Amino acid sequence: MTQQNNTPYLYPYMLPNGQVAYSPYPVQPQQPMMAPTAPAANYRQSNTRTHLLTGMVAGAAITYLLTNRQVQKGISNTAGKVWGTVRGEMEEMKERLADLQAELEYYRSQEQDNQ
Repeated sequence: MTQQNNTPYLYPYMLPNGQVAYSPYPVQPQQPMMAPTAPAANYRQSNTRTHLLTGMVAGAAITYLLTNRQVQKGISNTAGKVWGTVRGEMEEMKERLADLQAELEYYRSQEQDNQ
């Protein structure tokens, strides 16, 4: 007969002061503290004249495109085609669902007849 050792295994871990301590439970190593980063630059300091000009050009381009009659016609035609396609696909899905329901009812009636 062998004698069992009932003393628990002790897991070593490092204390913040550099000493080694032991615990009966596994100890996850501590992640080192990250050095503090510099605070984010103030919004006014990071915002430059280039940002202003870029925003003005982008706004002018969007305004021109949305007020242009040809662009408006193109957008409305495209939206109409997309809506028609979506509506047609929804009708197709309704038909398929109705077909599946009819098929399911048929198989259920066949199963009841066989019992």
